[in-house]
Amino acid sequence: MSVSRFPVWQWGPLTIRAPARGAVKTAVFGTLGVFLALALSLTLGEAGLSPDRLLQAFRGEAEPYEHWLFWQSRLPRALTALGVGVALGVAGAIFQSLSRNPLGSPDIIGINAGASAGAVLWLLLVPGMSVAWGALIGVVTVLLLLIPGMGRNGQLSRSLVLMGVAINALAIALVQFALTLVQREQAQQMLGYLAGSLSHRDWQQVTLIATTLAVALPWLLLLSRRLGLLALGRDTAISLGVPLRTTQLLALVLATVLALGAVLCAGPVAFVALVAPHLARWNGKQLALLRSGLIGALLLLGADTLTLILPGTQRLPVGVLTAMLGGAYLAWILFAELFRQRTPS
Repeated sequence: MSVSRFPVWQWGPLTIRAPARGAVKTAVFGTLGVFLALALSLTLGEAGLSPDRLLQAFRGEAEPYEHWLFWQSRLPRALTALGVGVALGVAGAIFQSLSRNPLGSPDIIGINAGASAGAVLWLLLVPGMSVAWGALIGVVTVLLLLIPGMGRNGQLSRSLVLMGVAINALAIALVQFALTLVQREQAQQMLGYLAGSLSHRDWQQVTLIATTLAVALPWLLLLSRRLGLLALGRDTAISLGVPLRTTQLLALVLATVLALGAVLCAGPVAFVALVAPHLARWNGKQLALLRSGLIGALLLLGADTLTLILPGTQRLPVGVLTAMLGGAYLAWILFAELFRQRTPS
């Protein structure tokens, strides 16, 4: 009988293992990369701070404008991008693992579309109130539509992506319907939200996404071993004692919570949740929640930094840029797979 090289703790029905060396190395290098990306985000752009001014602002010794620029504008925006990127990366990895489909992600399955439709309809029906309640109702509705996709044996149907396509189509129709009924000012407000943006973010969004991560990530850490066994295959997981339906339902809810937090803080940012898990699994097919979260954070913060240095007076919403880059990446993946299938072995 083999013995694990890493310490194991039992907490009720859940097993907690000490992180492997690869996970520790990923965390160290990923953290360094995040700090470097954060520094670049704060220094680049027209309103960026030079390294010495950045240090002065951090110490509280800068001029009032630079102090405001650092603490109330650039830093909350960058931290929101990091938190939303982590949430999208981890949520995308879970959805792809549960659906066993490389296209499984919150924006493909319909979570983002449901949140967008709920927010827009809420703004239409209850103007003046926070769209967060509408987005929450939209996400819960989509989740209730997805749960029946779990069979009695606890196996998520592979048609989950097809269900997502139908949900996306319905949500887009509802959004277009709402846009025809509102005035121009409300339509502009809706379109700004639907594009996915990190402009004018403050510490309220930082607190919201940090709370979302603090609630969901510890539970996912406890579920990580089960999710890793599920990635090996349904039969293997069952033979090793994994309660399939309970694990998948809990993981589905936690991934939806992460996607909801991301949508509430930055709007429906496209393709980060799809691309990050692909890059995290570049050298294998195993579930990689930590790498997916770190790559998601770097992708979104990098895309937002790029919007700050692009020429022009109007800043491009980060969701438009991620959709362009993510769409190109998805097209490359599909063409590569098509070429691989046509190439004789």
